[in-house]
Amino acid sequence: MTNATNPYLMSRSDLCRISITGTPGCGKSSLANHACDKLAFELSQVSELAEKYGFIGEMDNDDARPIDIDGLAQLLEEKWKLPPTRITIIDGHLSHLLPVDAIVILRCNPEILSQRNKARGWSEAKIKENEEWELLGGAWNEYDEWKGIPCLELNSTAIGVDALFEDIEHWLRDGFKPEGPEEEIDWVSVLHG
Repeated sequence: MTNATNPYLMSRSDLCRISITGTPGCGKSSLANHACDKLAFELSQVSELAEKYGFIGEMDNDDARPIDIDGLAQLLEEKWKLPPTRITIIDGHLSHLLPVDAIVILRCNPEILSQRNKARGWSEAKIKENEEWELLGGAWNEYDEWKGIPCLELNSTAIGVDALFEDIEHWLRDGFKPEGPEEEIDWVSVLHG
C-alpha cells in the first residue's frame, strides 16, 4: 500500500508516533512489522534510535546493550517537535518512555512468555526477570512517566498479529478511543487466584 492509497494517511491530519511496548517476548516486533507492512507506516526501533544518536552502551553480562532512555527521550523531544510525515510505529520495550503520541502495551501470560523466551535461548535469570516484570504489570510500573497519553492494552497470549492489528486499526480509526484500558490485565489474579 502506498501513502496515496493508505486511508489513515489520507484521512488523519494528526500524523503521530505510536509506541508498541511490552515485556520482551510478548510480540512487539511481530506486531510492529505487521502493522507497517499492512499500512505502510514507518517503523523505528528503540535500539536503532539509541545506536544512531549514541545512547546505547556496550554489551553487558545479560547479552544486552543498556540504553540511556532518559538521554534519548530528551534528544527526541527536540528532534520530534514536528509531527512525522506518516504514522510511525516505535517498537521496543522502552518505547513508552519516548515522546510518543499514543501507546500500545502488549501483555502476555507470564508462563507463556517464559516459554517463548526459553525458546530464544535466554538464561534462566533473564527469563525469570522478564516473567516477574510481566507479572507485576510491565510498562504500567512506569505509568507516572507517560500518564495522559492515550493507551491501548492488548493480551497477546493466544491472539495472532492479525487480530491484534485489527484492534489497533480500530483504535486508530476511532481517534484513540478509549484513551485507556477498558479491562485491566491482572496476571497475579489469573495465575495465583
